[in-house]
Amino acid sequence: MKTALRLLPLFLAFALAMSACATQIPETAPEFEFDFGGETDFEGRNFTVMQEKIGDDDVIYFYEPDSLYYDLFIAHVNKIEKQNNLKLTFSKSMGSESTFSNAVFSSYVAGINICDYVIMRGSNLNMVTARSGAFYPLNYFPDIIDLHNSEKYGPVNILECCMANGNIYGVIPAYWPLRTNDGNLGVFVCINENFITRYGLDDPRDMYEQNEWKLSKFEEIMPRYHIADGANDIKALGMNTRYLARGFMGSYQIGNVYEKDGQYYSAEHNPDLIEALEWGVNFVNSYSDDYILIDGWDYSDHLANGVSTMVFSESSYLLNVASKVDNFGIVPFPVADKYDCKDIKMGFSTYPTFSMFAGADDPDACAMLIDILFEQIEGADKENMVDFLFRTMFFDERDARLYTEVYKNGVYDYFGVGGNLQQKIETVYTTKTPQEVVASVTGTLDRIFEEQMLENYLTMQEYAK
Repeated sequence: MKTALRLLPLFLAFALAMSACATQIPETAPEFEFDFGGETDFEGRNFTVMQEKIGDDDVIYFYEPDSLYYDLFIAHVNKIEKQNNLKLTFSKSMGSESTFSNAVFSSYVAGINICDYVIMRGSNLNMVTARSGAFYPLNYFPDIIDLHNSEKYGPVNILECCMANGNIYGVIPAYWPLRTNDGNLGVFVCINENFITRYGLDDPRDMYEQNEWKLSKFEEIMPRYHIADGANDIKALGMNTRYLARGFMGSYQIGNVYEKDGQYYSAEHNPDLIEALEWGVNFVNSYSDDYILIDGWDYSDHLANGVSTMVFSESSYLLNVASKVDNFGIVPFPVADKYDCKDIKMGFSTYPTFSMFAGADDPDACAMLIDILFEQIEGADKENMVDFLFRTMFFDERDARLYTEVYKNGVYDYFGVGGNLQQKIETVYTTKTPQEVVASVTGTLDRIFEEQMLENYLTMQEYAK
């Protein structure tokens, strides 16, 4: 069995929102001019990065000291320090999750200059902290931080988790190894490849490559993947209905905003929603003999123990699957029949982001260092990472490559600040008609859309060009 290198798993927490908000930074972009002709001399300045305390004190940006990428990251930092005459200090003195975010916010309100940068591990508090005013808008530095460069700073659909009022308050070091895979992106379908071989089944990975991995194909294989082997009743699928809702919403490309004739509406106005809900209810009712409903979120044990041929999962649990199943594969949730297989939209509620503390002494210098720091780490380009994942985590290069790409289709679910349509329907759609589901969210979702989503969406449209 392949065993993944020791990578720190992602801990999710439903944290409390902050009880008060600081005054927002005036939305007037400052004028900065810099000479980018060569290396920048920061004159020995120390920059402090405050990150959540998760794991041992020696963990830096969530790379463990005994891992390959830790060594490459440290070499990257040392090179920058030497070439640019600076010191970069990582601190984990402020706890984790809500304790951490509240300490960042309280320090800002009190005028205490605790750090230059903040790394939110992604416990659903990125946007909450951004809305509090504790971060500095990174889109204020268009001549330094080119947010159009999604290969370097992450695509705007992922950065949405750290946006507020149309400003972008956090970025993702997308060139750094494994950082684009840290969120809870889903839904994936994990496949026990031993069963595919043993029982002569068609591999969903082949269907995905051949653009056949669609909802009608998914329904077609459900009875065939339900295997009766002597006394063993191996279900086709292990799931919960929340994962299913996240899947079929993405199948129909239902995001947070519906656009028609130049006008913007909240997602319940999307005419495809009724069809998506009808598909979900039909699937639950028509294939009840072929799936097993499982409590919780991590189904790696069920896949390893042969409870089912496939299970739903999200990216944050794939490491657990790799450590328990001696041959597995992954595909995204299947798309609606009218779409290409690669057009699936995958939901997420948490992602690690790198932000500038609003109380930083020298925002222009901090922006310059972000631009330098986020360059590609030597020895860790995309092909290196695909190869590393294939050797340590996956059993087919296709899975490793998919794992490094699908985040580009992520859709943020606004978990920490009220929830989006996906969050609103995933516990009720099996007990109401599609029309009743839509009626139940109309008004509430319209308000959240106007107050929180629309400005961010317009900014995303701008940077996606």
